[in-house]
Amino acid sequence: MAKVTRPIFLLTDFGARDHLVGQVRAVIASIAPAAAIHDLTHEVTPFAIDEGAWLLETSLPVLPANAVVLAVVDPGVGTARRGLVVAAGDRFFVGPDNGLLSPAFPDSQREGNPSAPPGAPEVLELCATQFRRPHVSATFHGRDIFAPAAAHLANGLNYCHLGPDAPGPVLLPPFLGTPGEIGELHGHLIHIDHYGNAVTTIRAAQLFPSFALEAAGHVVDTHVHTFADAPHHVPFCYADSSGFLAIAVNQGHAASTLGLRRGDPVLVRAR
Repeated sequence: MAKVTRPIFLLTDFGARDHLVGQVRAVIASIAPAAAIHDLTHEVTPFAIDEGAWLLETSLPVLPANAVVLAVVDPGVGTARRGLVVAAGDRFFVGPDNGLLSPAFPDSQREGNPSAPPGAPEVLELCATQFRRPHVSATFHGRDIFAPAAAHLANGLNYCHLGPDAPGPVLLPPFLGTPGEIGELHGHLIHIDHYGNAVTTIRAAQLFPSFALEAAGHVVDTHVHTFADAPHHVPFCYADSSGFLAIAVNQGHAASTLGLRRGDPVLVRAR
């Protein structure tokens, strides 16, 4: 029976202009030529670890069960921060220990529960030099450490060979609205998409039956099911395809229209 090679999914802040993504793909192809390599995105806002983690989290429902995820948003590259492989179910996640890989972990761990639940992911530090490139750059671990590890995992390497246990990984809290006063939810803008839609960290499932959203000095109290339900050029709220509350302008650019920026605080009030 032919050996099954795992697919590899890439998520980075490298962008499409330079040679960085191409070199990562070349390293993977040299080690695992049969592995299918897929791009989730390379347009994470530079250095925005939380946005990268959110984009990874919203992609998990569509990933194959046996995926190898290589995620690199790494402003601490070359420092003492660790490189990790996380074994979660039948998937592997490879990347820096800075919170980017948080979606691989259950919410209870991300909320600071000191005891890992049954079946919690196993976390190892990428220390085995035989599974790196011969020369490791201080500024490109995505190519020289993470890409080889992902490729070897795709080829079927037992992840235990990559290094020792890595307790206490850096974890971001779950992406959820935070309750404030009665009838309030607090969050922030986590992502501005290609269309200018501004996505919040508040989940649609948390919303009040009737509400208004406040962001950047604007109040948005129009709620629609889909874009065509809203008048042209009028700001509105909707539940995006990943289940998060978002702000849009029908056939317009909400971020530019309202002066919204990633990281802006958001307040939802019940009405």
